[in-house]
Amino acid sequence: MRGPAVVASATLLAGALAAQGQPAPDRRFGVLGSQATGPAAAAILADLGAGSVRFHLTFEGNDPDPTPLLSAGIAVVITFKNRDAANVDTTYGTPSQWPNAGFPCLSHAAYQQAVTAALTPILPLVASGAQVWAQCENEAFNATEKPLFPFWRGTDQQYLTQLAAFTEAVRALDSRIRVVLTSFSSETLDAAVNPGDPDNATAVAHIEAFLASADYNVSDLHLYACVESIPSKILFVASRLPSGKPWIATENGGPDPRCATTPGDWASNPQAYEQLEAEQVPQRLGSSVTRPPTAA
Repeated sequence: MRGPAVVASATLLAGALAAQGQPAPDRRFGVLGSQATGPAAAAILADLGAGSVRFHLTFEGNDPDPTPLLSAGIAVVITFKNRDAANVDTTYGTPSQWPNAGFPCLSHAAYQQAVTAALTPILPLVASGAQVWAQCENEAFNATEKPLFPFWRGTDQQYLTQLAAFTEAVRALDSRIRVVLTSFSSETLDAAVNPGDPDNATAVAHIEAFLASADYNVSDLHLYACVESIPSKILFVASRLPSGKPWIATENGGPDPRCATTPGDWASNPQAYEQLEAEQVPQRLGSSVTRPPTAA
């Protein structure tokens, strides 16, 4: 069942909770939502058997309120994308040119104030045990290396500087709010695990530099593309994570017509494609929660 503005996605929080010494929820998977945070959404999520929801917060004046979800015992992952018109660096484009992107801030103090203002109303729920995960940007990647990459219009160093400011603001509020590193896109992970990929060196350097930062608690993987490639992507990141830091996957979807296991695409045969999509769900989610083989 799909509710309004709710898209199927895997949010894998159980492993990270266990790594923090907290009991893992019975419902290990969640959904990716946009404005689906009200009481009706909480009922839909319960019907889906979801334990969490992820949504974006952009500082554009129409950000959803997670209170109903948290009050219903549903964990939230809030992905902060800086689109505050008064506080964006437009060196690599403007919000109107890049409607899905986050931007480096001009003032870190103003940015921290905005993050603080967004999280302060839910602090009583956090104090009562609600699970809140605050993520700094979605799929940030160096705009000088990937000038058409749609989700971050800044450099890697600008991101890491913004992450440090973000983490400082979050931890000053409540250390129980876990800071999530920007997500690694499926394309970046594909390149990182394939030595023959022309973007391999760039992808590996990007991932390793971000994982080496001290300014986060949890890493995030986006697991699209070929379902059979999921274990190698997880192993690549898990083997490079600093000791004690877990990973989650806030997006996991397919099938991908570029894969040998996907005959054709959605446009050529929607019914067959969606049937394959349903058939892949157990394998996709199973691969994401099964510990991958250790590196030799």
